[in-house]
Amino acid sequence: MELANGKPQTRSGPECGLARKPPEESTCFERPCFKWYTSPWSECTKTCGVGVRMRDVKCYQGTDIVRGCDPLVKPVGRQACDLQPCPTEPPDDSCQDQPGTNCALAIKVNLCGHWYYSKACCRSCRPPHS
Repeated sequence: MELANGKPQTRSGPECGLARKPPEESTCFERPCFKWYTSPWSECTKTCGVGVRMRDVKCYQGTDIVRGCDPLVKPVGRQACDLQPCPTEPPDDSCQDQPGTNCALAIKVNLCGHWYYSKACCRSCRPPHS
């Protein structure tokens, strides 16, 4: 096709100059697609009862962090976790700290709220009687 007197005109094969024919295909600059990537889940924030675990969710285009990913398909970045129920039995006045458990250290570093130490160090972790 060429313009003649301002109007497009189609020529047949032999009339067309092969040297002027544009290529049928050409390469173009293609950027990598946008893609969501996630890090592994964190540990649950609670050792018993309902806690939360988190992960990073980032949008990449190739190796660059960008903002072009579809928010409708974005993976979740936080979710509830419930590893096991928390103990519910009332404190036992006859409880004894388990031998071999460093209950003094558990108290010093505030581990009495942890399910294991609340049982293993039940006497040491018990609040004082008022």
